[in-house]
Amino acid sequence: MSIYRPIVTAGQPIPDEIPIEDRPKITWIPIERLVIDDRYQRPLLEANWEIIHKIARSFTWKRFSPVMAAPVEDGLLALIDGQHRTHAAALVGHTAVPGAINHLDPAAQAAAFAGINGEMTRVHPIQVFKAALAAGEAWAVECQQVVAAAGCHLMTVQASSEKRQVRQVYAVSAIRQMVEAGHGRAVTLALTALSRSTFGSNFVEAWTNETLKPILAAVIATPKIRLGPLIPFIDHLDLARINADVARLRTQPGYSQRSQMALLTETLTAMLQRWHREGGIPS
Repeated sequence: MSIYRPIVTAGQPIPDEIPIEDRPKITWIPIERLVIDDRYQRPLLEANWEIIHKIARSFTWKRFSPVMAAPVEDGLLALIDGQHRTHAAALVGHTAVPGAINHLDPAAQAAAFAGINGEMTRVHPIQVFKAALAAGEAWAVECQQVVAAAGCHLMTVQASSEKRQVRQVYAVSAIRQMVEAGHGRAVTLALTALSRSTFGSNFVEAWTNETLKPILAAVIATPKIRLGPLIPFIDHLDLARINADVARLRTQPGYSQRSQMALLTETLTAMLQRWHREGGIPS
């Protein structure tokens, strides 16, 4: 019996719609013709260069999958997929890489990037959002609008903690999940309140994922809350004390398996709902 198995699709359903499109051109692409479109591609940060150097140190064509590119102006090709391995190939002295050339406009290039990389853990959600936004994908546009309506910015580039500023939102995955669940107005309300509060307008710590996610979830869980009482609620929060209380709670039986984030979210939700019931009286 052969150890090899053929490609067999008999008995499997065929997709209702099969796109009719030209096949890409498969060829060796001179690296000097490849360029990066920063409207959807990732910037090369320190972590990216670490990946490139790791590939370069053990470079072999045996593990090099073809890149994908699209023609742009002046005979150049926008590199859609393969930025890390192409840089690694150049680093070890190669002048060309194998690849597929597809004729795609910039929006289609961005959509291809998002489609190829969207389900891969090596691509940060912020980069997927950046590519989807460049491609005009509905979810990305809506998320941007929801955050912008609060006078905030849903970021398309990562930044170190030292370089972050107030009203910059990096919690792309959380925003997307909440907006797609139909909570866009609540997200805008929460971000507006945070940005107008003394805490949110003066302290970058207010905009970390660890703080932002529980506040957003608490507002969503309190649908009748309004902007007026929400701003002072945020300013009355003693998050250092609350986090310490939650950490102590996690040492108690029955709570050790709960995450700090989950318990903090429940705590802030209960506090906000009480604040709303009691007309904005500090607890």
